[in-house]
This record gives sequence, C-alpha cells and structure tokens, in this order.
Amino acid sequence: MSENPSMHSLVKIWYQPRVAVRELIASGRAGHGVALVISSVFGVLQAARFYLSVETPRIYFLFIGALVGIVALFLFSWLLRNFGRWFGATASLAEVRTAVGCSLMPWTFLFGVFVFALFVVSDAAVVSRFYFLFFVGLVYGYIVLLLSIASALQLSIMKAFMCLVVTILFSLFPITMLIQFLSNTAAVTP
Repeated sequence: MSENPSMHSLVKIWYQPRVAVRELIASGRAGHGVALVISSVFGVLQAARFYLSVETPRIYFLFIGALVGIVALFLFSWLLRNFGRWFGATASLAEVRTAVGCSLMPWTFLFGVFVFALFVVSDAAVVSRFYFLFFVGLVYGYIVLLLSIASALQLSIMKAFMCLVVTILFSLFPITMLIQFLSNTAAVTP
C-alpha cells in the first residue's frame, strides 16, 4: 500500500479488521498517526463523561483525557507486544500501536454516541434503557480489537485472546492500585 492509509482501510476496520489492520500497518507512519488520533479522541470521550458530571466543568479535563488516551495506547501496546512474545509474536511496537489504536474506532463511536446521548438527554436513566445496545457495541468492539491484535501480532485468535487477557489483567490491577493511591493521597492532602 502507499504512504497514506486509504479511507477505505478505516471503513474496512468495521467489517474486515484483520485486512484493514494489515493495510494500515503497511502504510507506515500514516497508519500510526491515525491510531494516535483515534486513541486521543477515545480518551477525550472518556473524560467527557466526567466533564458532564461535575458542577463546574473545566476544559482541561478534555486535554487530560486526550493525553491519558495516548499514554494508555503506548503503555497497553508495549505490554501487549511483550506478552505477545510469550505466544510467539514478532510484531514491532509501532505495528501493535497501529492495530490497537485503529481498532478502538468502534468503541470511540459507541462512547461518542453515549456522551452525546448524555449531553442531549440530561437524565441518565433514559439513556440506561438502551444498555443492551451499548453492551452489544462493547462486545463488537472487543471482537474488532481481538481480530486486529491477532492480525498485528500474527497469532491465532486463541493465542491473541490469551495475550489480551494476560495484558488486561496485568495492566488493570497496577493501574487500579495507582489510581486508588493517588485518590487517597489527594483526599488526605488539604
């Protein structure tokens, strides 16, 4: 493929994630740039839920969300690549970042709809009636993530699943402990 990822590859990730990820990886830096943009938008959408829930929202919440999205992409991709080596993967770090970042597109769309619904309908109880649709979207996004990772790491789907589970477990507990530690420290500090 050429220098720029075609828009077709970004659309194809919705219905052929393995092929789309291979095309985006082949595009080099352009595919990596798309992954960074998607992960930063994903982080902004995660922060937007907090932005909408506080009494006096601050715009820096959204900037912090974008930064956290990019840092999380780098950290998660690094862990995924390293644990992928246990299962025989030989992918480079940029390839894994491209796969993970671009495969966040369905979840980014889903959380965008969720934040938009919370913004428009100010009552969260109304939005919660559609939990089943959001659950289906989360499962679909996980499948896209799994297939994209399997393509980037060049592993079978079962090995990619195990690699993803190990990475999530390994990254979830230390990060949760760090957040609890920081929130406890912030609560104690006057």
